[in-house]
Amino acid sequence: MSYPYSLPTTGAVSFVDYFEDVGSYSSQISDATAQRGRLRTVLKGLKKEALDTRDYRNITIDDYLPYLISIINCLESGELKLHKNNNIETSWRSTLSDHIIHTGSNAPRIVCPDIYYELIFVLLTYAYACSLQGNDTLKAVQEQGSDAAAIYNKVADALNTAAGIFQYLANEILPKWRQPPDNRPVETIKELLVALSKMALADAQSIAISKALVNTGLSKALAAKLYMGVAEQYEMAYGLISSIKGTQEVSSELRRYLADGSQFYKAMAKKYLALDANDRQNLGEAVGFVRDCKADLRAIQHSGLSKTRRSAVSLRACNEEEAVTELLQKLTMINDTVCHKKYRSIESVTYQTVPTRQALQQKIPSGRGVLEIKRFSPPSPLFGPVSEEVTGSERARYARDGNYW
Repeated sequence: MSYPYSLPTTGAVSFVDYFEDVGSYSSQISDATAQRGRLRTVLKGLKKEALDTRDYRNITIDDYLPYLISIINCLESGELKLHKNNNIETSWRSTLSDHIIHTGSNAPRIVCPDIYYELIFVLLTYAYACSLQGNDTLKAVQEQGSDAAAIYNKVADALNTAAGIFQYLANEILPKWRQPPDNRPVETIKELLVALSKMALADAQSIAISKALVNTGLSKALAAKLYMGVAEQYEMAYGLISSIKGTQEVSSELRRYLADGSQFYKAMAKKYLALDANDRQNLGEAVGFVRDCKADLRAIQHSGLSKTRRSAVSLRACNEEEAVTELLQKLTMINDTVCHKKYRSIESVTYQTVPTRQALQQKIPSGRGVLEIKRFSPPSPLFGPVSEEVTGSERARYARDGNYW
């Protein structure tokens, strides 16, 4: 499970119009404009397609990005010069600001200067596509049977790649955008990029947990700690987004996704704490944790954006509640039977004592993480000077390198 991003679209651009003299790079600059045009066409086409027919592998970012890196290097080195008082301007549609929810319409394209604004949105689009393709791939788990482990690996890797891109944008690219304007999209604020990185890495960890539960003897107590680790990352991401001040707010849908996601993974931790307590024959504690888990899952379903639109987390909580309800009935029946036999001489005792919610809260462990974020390395340029940051092995480790997988 990862956030169902809407892909941005962009306006047309002709790079040659911005330069004093392209010199020997005339054909390369034309090719850069053409590759950008291809990307623009693909993004517009995907927007028109039904969600279940979209193939995010068709996005041609790997064809365009090396050209964009080359232009940036040429500008930084002085091999290409802009017309006087004529900075490169591109327009991108913001898809994570709140006006989409409030107006129910498409977001306007926001025009901003500087080539780094272009790079930010190209890499954002790449990260979104990795997450969306991971979501689509995850659907195949139920159909593949024995290949589930391989699919989980692909999905976790895609989400970790997205996390690395968001982190790269926040730490390496955003500081290079000189004097961003007041109308900058909310996606270009560092706190949001860091939050998206934390969310993507947490999603990758949740996939790793699912794989471990299916293929290894992961202990229930450890599973609970790992799920708490996911929940804590979601909480930090929500806190970062809540700290953003300004005219544009982050979409209420994303904020709700993070809030519900945190509660969902805490509920999953409680489920495995219940199973662990049952293994330890502490039936009262087991019933208490699974009862709290069910209540949390039900609360998520009641906190949706509207009565007609259910979030991805709400749908998952609904499915999980069915299994948890069955588990609660089973544990309650066992507790009833065991306690009846144990205390059959005492008529007033029916159940083993179930701890209070407050007492159970004190038994919930701190979270743990198992994944290291995957460092993103940009591709090597196709022309112009080679950046010192892109050398040797890094060229071979371009995160996409011709394919999302």
